[in-house]
Amino acid sequence: MHLFLSLLLLSEMTLLFALVFSSSKLRELITKMLDKIVEGKGGAISLPVVATLTVVFISMVYDAKGIWTEDVVLNAADEVLMVNLVLKATLMGFALYLALLTYGFHKYIKGSRPWEAAKEKN
Repeated sequence: MHLFLSLLLLSEMTLLFALVFSSSKLRELITKMLDKIVEGKGGAISLPVVATLTVVFISMVYDAKGIWTEDVVLNAADEVLMVNLVLKATLMGFALYLALLTYGFHKYIKGSRPWEAAKEKN
């Protein structure tokens, strides 16, 4: 799970850096790719995936809070479980945040090019 979430974060960060700091050709290619994902069946698939990740994230945070109570001293096994849960929750939270940033940048870039929308209408 750690490897999957780490690769997800790396790919989302690469996508965001390409959207922000790349040339116009690469940015246009990425925007077209994201447009295809959003307008096709990708939107119907991505919404349940994001909802599932959010529910699992909340569950991990709740489990970590259940392990770590103020009046109980943690033993070594509980500390290992706690660190594992916190790491997974952190990676999942960053993945959700980066997905939200990617959506925002895509919407901003798509909205900041009105001449292409006018060209497509004609």
